[in-house]
Amino acid sequence: MKTIYNLPTYNKDNRLSIEELYNSYSKLEKKYWQKNKLNIQKINYRKHLYDYFLLTFKTKKTGKAIWLIAGMHGEEPAGPNAIAKNIDFINKLGKKIPVVLLPICNPLGYIKDWRYRYYEKAPKDIADVDIKSSGSSEHYLINHEDTRKPRRNKPVCKESELLTKFVLKNVKKYPPILVLDLHEDNCLSDSYIYSQGFLRHKDPIAKDIVNTLIKRKFKIKRTGYTRFKQKIVNGIVTNVRDGSIDELLSAYRIMVNKHVRRGPRAKSVVVVETNITRTPLKKRINAHTYILKKLKHFYTLGKKIKT
Repeated sequence: MKTIYNLPTYNKDNRLSIEELYNSYSKLEKKYWQKNKLNIQKINYRKHLYDYFLLTFKTKKTGKAIWLIAGMHGEEPAGPNAIAKNIDFINKLGKKIPVVLLPICNPLGYIKDWRYRYYEKAPKDIADVDIKSSGSSEHYLINHEDTRKPRRNKPVCKESELLTKFVLKNVKKYPPILVLDLHEDNCLSDSYIYSQGFLRHKDPIAKDIVNTLIKRKFKIKRTGYTRFKQKIVNGIVTNVRDGSIDELLSAYRIMVNKHVRRGPRAKSVVVVETNITRTPLKKRINAHTYILKKLKHFYTLGKKIKT
């Protein structure tokens, strides 16, 4: 049977193919890293069945960890490509620091260059579809109106189910000091970041990432609002309840099997948003690279954050 490697990638922006990405990630040394496949289902495309899976990695070293996430949305290729480009650096980092790596969370969307997981035919307008994000975590997040229930009764898609189960399974052995989620946005005038940890705008890691992007001549939207009407302060958006895997990792309490449980409580949760519409992919990959190269520094900052 063919695998996801054999599915054609829409390479109009010179992004790496799925096969190239997975081959790069698999260079992480087995001596220091564990690799796992999250098997989703078989994809029927043009009368052929394809074995479809996500790859996850975690260091054999456990303890307070960096969680590095990318590729949650298919039309945001800079993160997965930056991780592939810097896989040797990440490998060396994992020898010293516990790391959990989810390098591409929506392969079908990436292949199609479409935000979500539709493959055969992507809708022209996002409003035409029931949004099924791979990172949706509402089935574990407490309902705002009725705290006895989750916000959603079940996961929105298979990726969402497997990724959130992976989080809950691993947060005890790898309690998150820092969650870095590499995103992009195709409707931005300039870039900004989200800080979803409890320090919000005061998070030193969030501030450092904004300054890093500014120093590298990336245009940052300092004030105003996002397209979702979220307030931006000094390039940072906070207090967001978006039902994402980032909110799950920052949550103090979650809902599991109708019971309230302690959440992952990550100290710092930063979501990077780089501008797709006006910035070539190479420059965006470089921006994500600058941030990745400071992970050890961010980890040291995170350990100093008092909860």
